[in-house]
Amino acid sequence: MSAHRLVVVVVLAALVLMTPGDRLQAGGPPRVLIVGPIDSYGALVAGVSEGLQAGGFADTSAVRVDVRNVRSRDEAKAAIAEAVDRGVDALVTIFTPATQAARDVTTTVPIVFCPVADPLAARLVASLDAPGANITGIASADAEATRQRLLGFTRVVPGLKRLGVFVDPGFPPDRLQLANLRLVGPDQGVIIVAREVLDGPGAVAALEELDRGEVDALFILKEALLRSAGRELGRIAVDRRIPILVGDSELAELRAVVASVGPDQRHVGRLGGAMTAKILKGARPGALPVEHPAFELVLNLGAAKEIGLAVPDEAIRGAARVIR
Repeated sequence: MSAHRLVVVVVLAALVLMTPGDRLQAGGPPRVLIVGPIDSYGALVAGVSEGLQAGGFADTSAVRVDVRNVRSRDEAKAAIAEAVDRGVDALVTIFTPATQAARDVTTTVPIVFCPVADPLAARLVASLDAPGANITGIASADAEATRQRLLGFTRVVPGLKRLGVFVDPGFPPDRLQLANLRLVGPDQGVIIVAREVLDGPGAVAALEELDRGEVDALFILKEALLRSAGRELGRIAVDRRIPILVGDSELAELRAVVASVGPDQRHVGRLGGAMTAKILKGARPGALPVEHPAFELVLNLGAAKEIGLAVPDEAIRGAARVIR
């Protein structure tokens, strides 16, 4: 399947996500474009359709949604410009590059980012309460979201005082998350010990240099590092008895990953779909406050046992899912 275009057809109740076709006749159903690197985020796209359904667009003829997979800001700009020329009524952008591309293309078509790490720091919105202009959406790693995540980590790792963080300085979401961790960490008595890593081998080398006494746990921001070097990182973490923490629940089953604290992709999509439904019914995007998804805790007690971490019973009871 082409990396430049992915058409996803999701049938949930009576809503059908349509492939691009001829321009709709005047008075036809509204058109929505979902655009971004979505080939690994099917649950997010499904959630958007569910949010549209719940918002009143469950009938087959009520809305047409075009889903485009793009891997760069330039690809996103091209797809968005094409959709705007055809008369799209709303744009749902997945992650920051696609959202920035949408802002480059249009100042009138409503944009719902779903999600962006920190829309305020990225200068996409005027404020969280009143985003302004033609944009709103979901923030997943701004100061408030980071506070939720760090609180979850402290519940899993008793006495967490020094949190190691692997950050790719060339990856903007990593820089934003690190800045927010440093902002909210002192309020929770947590010192952030950052290490710059560029790739899987760099992460392995950085972990080998860490000592168990230097950090109480390790938060790996960039999912690709664990996806590419998870086996070796897990082995070293077990040897060093350093619990690994992540934000993506899909990584919670990897060795030495004791917990994930983050939003459920489908839930994020539902929020974005619901916001889009409000806009299609007449709401002004700039007047809809930026929303924060609820964070879920997923625990891997098998990994915790291997490392020697005793997870408190309160954290276990509050987990959305427990891997044993």
